[in-house]
Amino acid sequence: MKILADENIPLVVPAFSTIGEVHTIEGRRITPSDLKDIDILLVRSVTKVDQQLLKGSKVRFVGTATIGFDHIDLDYLKQNDIGFASAPGCNANSAAEYVISTLLILSQQQHFKLRDKTVGIIGCGNVGSNVLQKLQALGVRCLVNDPPLQAVQNNQYSFVDLDTVLQADIVTLHVPLEKSGLHPTYHLVNRPFLNQLKDDAILLNISRGNVVDEAALMYSLIDRPNLTVALDVWPHEPAINPLLMQKTVLATPHIAGYSLDGKLRGTEMLYNAVCQYFQYPNNWQTKDYLPLPKVTELHFSEQVSDSDALLTAVTACYDVRADDAQLRQILQHSNPASYFDHLRKTYPIRREFSSLTIKLPENKQQLQQKFKMLGFSIN
Repeated sequence: MKILADENIPLVVPAFSTIGEVHTIEGRRITPSDLKDIDILLVRSVTKVDQQLLKGSKVRFVGTATIGFDHIDLDYLKQNDIGFASAPGCNANSAAEYVISTLLILSQQQHFKLRDKTVGIIGCGNVGSNVLQKLQALGVRCLVNDPPLQAVQNNQYSFVDLDTVLQADIVTLHVPLEKSGLHPTYHLVNRPFLNQLKDDAILLNISRGNVVDEAALMYSLIDRPNLTVALDVWPHEPAINPLLMQKTVLATPHIAGYSLDGKLRGTEMLYNAVCQYFQYPNNWQTKDYLPLPKVTELHFSEQVSDSDALLTAVTACYDVRADDAQLRQILQHSNPASYFDHLRKTYPIRREFSSLTIKLPENKQQLQQKFKMLGFSIN
């Protein structure tokens, strides 16, 4: 069994070496000639897998270590009896933690209390529902818009229409990229969408770059100076628009879901799917590969405020400003697209909230519950 994998899938070699011979390559550079004798292809979102790539190959199974699969031609795989697996939910918690870090930092920078704001969540699947749960743990009022989910699970959330959700103080996007069908999301964020936002609204996009009409967003940012935009995903990645980046308050290189915990979860999900498809024994797990974080425990006194404790703990695990600072150096590079990919390829180890133990005085029960619902370990 020969396996070709994106070199950025963590631990792909030790995991899949239990199944066959593993070769790795940069995901953007995979060509049809690389697949000549390959049985299993493992990719991330940067590789377009379609007839052009697979025609004439021996590939019998394709896996993507990502939540989304708009880069995969599923119809072609089905027509050619090629197995498929993705990793839904693998990095949902990591992406939700990114949102919490972003909003707590913005609340500090802009001098507001998050619990006084209304957050509109567009898309309430694996990531959006995780964001919802964490925000509710912090006492934040949320509005949920997800027409496809509403059609099948009308009673799960108190759904609102798009016009209503756009009246929120903060709007965060967690939708797949769909160019057709009943609910297309391609350029969902267009001029009419942006015109409905409050003048001082906060807009986050950590879904897909082309959910946003770049020209419309640039126009709004020029015309409405009090609009705050934070972007993790960009049209035309990795060749992002530097002018758009400069207009954002926080900008990161498509790494919202890049916790090590989430990445290894994705690898293990693909490994399990391949074992099941080919009826191989499952002989590998990720639990022994997670290193200790730089900070393992935080102790808070009786005098600490909830807001200070939460910001301290969240940013001890993940401070989005560090990734923002790294991406803004793209302006100094002769090959910006290469630098964007470099940031993703060399992304430092980031552990999730669960890796950090919080110790609180007995009279801080309410704060303790907030930490617990955010995913921190409590002692």
